[in-house]
Amino acid sequence: MFERVAPERFDTLPDIPEPAENPILIGHERAADMLAGAYRTGKLHHGLLFAGPPGIGKATLAFHLANHLFSHPEAETAPARFSAPDPKAQAFRLIAQDAHPSLLHLTRPYVERDKKFKTVITVDEIRRIQRFLSLTPHDGGYRVVIVDPADDLNVSAANALLKSLEEPPPRTVFILIAHSLGRLLPTIRSRCQIVRLQQLDAPQLAGLLRELGASETDSDTEIAARAQGSVRNAILLSQFGGAEIADVLQKLVNERRFDAAEALRLGEAVSGRDRDVQFSIFNRAALEMVNRQAVARAEAGDASGAAAAADLWDEISVAIRDAETFNLDRKQHAAGIAARLNAAFHA
Repeated sequence: MFERVAPERFDTLPDIPEPAENPILIGHERAADMLAGAYRTGKLHHGLLFAGPPGIGKATLAFHLANHLFSHPEAETAPARFSAPDPKAQAFRLIAQDAHPSLLHLTRPYVERDKKFKTVITVDEIRRIQRFLSLTPHDGGYRVVIVDPADDLNVSAANALLKSLEEPPPRTVFILIAHSLGRLLPTIRSRCQIVRLQQLDAPQLAGLLRELGASETDSDTEIAARAQGSVRNAILLSQFGGAEIADVLQKLVNERRFDAAEALRLGEAVSGRDRDVQFSIFNRAALEMVNRQAVARAEAGDASGAAAAADLWDEISVAIRDAETFNLDRKQHAAGIAARLNAAFHA
């Protein structure tokens, strides 16, 4: 039975390991081999930017690289490939518990007073880097800073991170996780080696779901097709009502005559007590729907339609951020987003 040792994060899923405590890495073998080889030959870049869709294992790869560096402090004697981390090893457990002295993991902070996570990575989090790097390196080995995801940096935090990236101390590696490269400052991108990671294929996705104990054999094929290569999407679709939420939202948007009562029922389903995951699923489904519309319009040569869809994506993103920041009524938020999508798609 899975026993969590890692601190909970803003996107933690019940009974699913956090990347820091996940010894399983499926896919991304080419990227892993490139990183291991670069380290062994003394050519590992001080700034690495792991880019790709959410939920494909970018953060897991980052922690596996950190484990590799800590386990083999002498680069010239390090193996040419990553080996699977040993969950019983002290270094692995310290990494998982966010307690390794040579690792700093920055993500959205939890605010005890408000009993919730912030919606961004703040400049106060980035300031921790200077304090971390001012300490004597543990055993003289590498120090690793993971920013997860860098998409969540606010403007002040992004500018502060840029300063750290410009003049890193020796034997320090920054690993930035990015779901969308376009949301990062060009100056941050230019100071990093971009490692593009691809979606998992269906067999890889099914294998990882089995390894994590999240497989539902009867619907694995359908779930894999809808998950778009993301194990996180697959878990949300199969275990947290994601498929049903997306289907209801799609039906509400498709109907020319908007069903306000059904929209409120959907809002109720994603806004009750302990429904944070379902609320997140709804918001992601709404954004993905608009993104598909923008792509379809662009491919059809409809520049104005694609621009309108992009504006709608920004509008919904702001509404989601406001709902989370100001604790707005989630039921009304969901019903309102469904109505806005219906109106936009039938304009």
